[in-house]
Amino acid sequence: MAGAIVLVPKGRIGSVTAGAFAEAVSAARAAAPRLVIDLAGVDYISGAGIKVLQKVSSHNGARTIVCGLHEAVRITLELAGAMDGIVVVENRETAIKNC
Repeated sequence: MAGAIVLVPKGRIGSVTAGAFAEAVSAARAAAPRLVIDLAGVDYISGAGIKVLQKVSSHNGARTIVCGLHEAVRITLELAGAMDGIVVVENRETAIKNC
């Protein structure tokens, strides 16, 4: 997986932490054309976190895969209509294979 970065955030991605999440995603995107965001350790995501995922999913020419969604996070993304444009796979191993 040369040229890819795996981000593994933990806890909650809400209004307080979304800025740090956005900075980490931006830095990873600047450093590599492929990005895996493993959300297995995230139990909550707010609209601010969703905006970060939507922004990275629309980055031209880059490949981003999100994996490890807890049911609550998946439902939040679905209800927000944020699953369009986001490649979602079951786990990190599958994400790395598809990156």
